[in-house]
Amino acid sequence: MKKLIFLLVTMGISFAGQASVVINATRVIYPAQSKYVNVQLVNRSKTTHLVQSWIDTGNPAAAPETIKTPFSLTPPVVKMAANDGQALKLTVINDSLMPKDRESVYWLNVLDVPPVPEGAKEGDNYLQVALRSRIKLLYRPDGLSEPGNDVLKKVSVSQQSGASCLKNDSPYYITITEVIGWHGGDIKKKTTEKNLLTNAAFIAPFSCLQVAGNIKPAGNYRAAWIDDYGSKRYALIN
Repeated sequence: MKKLIFLLVTMGISFAGQASVVINATRVIYPAQSKYVNVQLVNRSKTTHLVQSWIDTGNPAAAPETIKTPFSLTPPVVKMAANDGQALKLTVINDSLMPKDRESVYWLNVLDVPPVPEGAKEGDNYLQVALRSRIKLLYRPDGLSEPGNDVLKKVSVSQQSGASCLKNDSPYYITITEVIGWHGGDIKKKTTEKNLLTNAAFIAPFSCLQVAGNIKPAGNYRAAWIDDYGSKRYALIN
């Protein structure tokens, strides 16, 4: 055995700090009126890396060659020199596959394959770790502008099959990372209140996502949600 290759999958940016080739974004927004969208990659290492990129429909285990999406992505494979950058170009090739009254979600994958270790010889055993970063790609149809803080006015705590859920009556995908009981004061002020969410809630448009914990209807809560730029913003829900 000449080498042992491991593939590590990173969701969002939680592991991106340990990768050499990183995506210069936490999510990609594709407005319908755009002819294309560029996504910037950066190679922070001192060596050349091979990079493969593809889009999936929600199954991270699917092989790239088996996936069909309404997007074209170029280049799918590229060598990135040390301390260099590379733009990935995304283009919609069939918007009829996506609804016109709400956002659609896909996922951008970037696989970073490092070079053979310096000094390795033919027949040597070595460990090679390929890192995959995977971030959301949101297609936003015509008529939907960038969501502001008032988007959470469309989010409420409801009941579904006897359990609490976060109901999203908006046409946007919304990521909520924190829900705490709210008793007034500065909404942006740090608090010692316990986060009632055990995991971040990624809520599809016009749906209700069941959540564990002590989140009950008719309560007052402060929610932290992630905007188009990956920044945390705060709003009240009930």
